[in-house]
Amino acid sequence: MIRDKITDAKERLNEWDEKRKERWANKIEETGDRWQSRLEEIGTVDRDESEIKLILEAAKGESIRPNNLFKSLNGSETVPIDLLDDEEQPHFFLRGSSVDVEGDGAGGESITGWDRDRRIGGSLTLITEQRVLVIANHLRGYDEHTIPYDSITAVNLNNGLLSTRLSLQTRGATYHLSVSNSDEDESQDAVEYIRERRRQGNETKSTEDPLDRLRKLKSLHDEDALTDEEFEDKKASILDEV
Repeated sequence: MIRDKITDAKERLNEWDEKRKERWANKIEETGDRWQSRLEEIGTVDRDESEIKLILEAAKGESIRPNNLFKSLNGSETVPIDLLDDEEQPHFFLRGSSVDVEGDGAGGESITGWDRDRRIGGSLTLITEQRVLVIANHLRGYDEHTIPYDSITAVNLNNGLLSTRLSLQTRGATYHLSVSNSDEDESQDAVEYIRERRRQGNETKSTEDPLDRLRKLKSLHDEDALTDEEFEDKKASILDEV
């Protein structure tokens, strides 16, 4: 009797999951025309349409689309693509409902500037060839924070019944980023990409001159890409190798 109930529950859960995936696929198809229209609008807002097309073609994930790159941040004129450096190539754009920070975050506080462990609405995670850019889109505006690949010590994708979180652990903080509004396969591909970038960074470290690494580390700290604690921790690690 209990076994039958468990089997029935699993079947209903699988059916619900299949319907969710079907809704996601239909949403992609239905909004295709809107994405194309958004591309056509780029030329009217002082954008280089050909350059945007190159970015879309070079992206590893399907989530790099005009509707994500040009999503207004808290109703402002700023859009995520404005936050990228020149020639910075984005590969994945993950969306969710919250950002949670455990530990020292930015300057000893969460990336929102409020108390740590603060849950807020609107999580946008832009994964590029250079970094993980976290955008917290909330009622007070939006905040951004850079997580360099060489500061990440662990990355995990936690799939719950109703939500999915991307967890990035650094020496100074752990970032729990909701990605529940993203395709499941896309999120998993993003995790693999982050892990690959970490491996590449570790291989580069083994051959790079320690003094050059210290200079790059100081540059990241000066740009506020690393907290004071992360900077001192990584500096000590490099000096131990000299």
